[in-house]
Amino acid sequence: MSQEFDESISKITKEEISGRGITVGYRAVSVLAVIAFILSLLTPLMLLSNWFIIFPLIGAICGAFGLYNILSCPFDYTGRGFALGGIIFSFVLGIAAAGWGVYLYYFNIPYGYTAVNFQELQPDERGRLSERVVKLAEDKRKVYIKGYMYPGRQLSGIQSFTMVRSQEHCKFCQTQISSHDKIGVFCLGDLRATFRTKSVHIGGVLYINEDIRYGDPAYFIEADLFR
Repeated sequence: MSQEFDESISKITKEEISGRGITVGYRAVSVLAVIAFILSLLTPLMLLSNWFIIFPLIGAICGAFGLYNILSCPFDYTGRGFALGGIIFSFVLGIAAAGWGVYLYYFNIPYGYTAVNFQELQPDERGRLSERVVKLAEDKRKVYIKGYMYPGRQLSGIQSFTMVRSQEHCKFCQTQISSHDKIGVFCLGDLRATFRTKSVHIGGVLYINEDIRYGDPAYFIEADLFR
């Protein structure tokens, strides 16, 4: 009798897991699987900011743990589709968004310009600038950099402005920003800028400020390109 009972339970277990038989008891949908699926759908937000890379990373981790719980406790949890979808979408959409961002930054650079970023402009522990940045300035090579316009009085027809590393700055805290997180931009010729809250790209010759005073930017750019 005991052996027949065990065989019956074994048969029900196999049928339930394969989805062809009866369902034994209530199975809760794995919360981690659902979270993974939702976060994976938010992955395209990486195109707006690199900080949103946290969505596919957490989504893949939650999906992996959710799938592990479902396979370990098939009578308690369901939601394998959500877990697998979260893992797959996180990887696929994450790679696609990252690839598109790399393309826009490195392959959409105007001819004759060299791409730099604010991270490269930071000095090391001894206060020395990177050799690449110094070389670009010495050779008066045109650079192409992404940043944000510091708020000023003018909204259009701007001939000079300060570019900052992050948009999380108010117009009253300029002196609190690191000098190496600021670039003084001077538009050449007929070029004029229009204030934007979103990121902008500036192209022009880079200069290093050799005499930094309190609140002054560490760099200047004579800009002939504004996007």
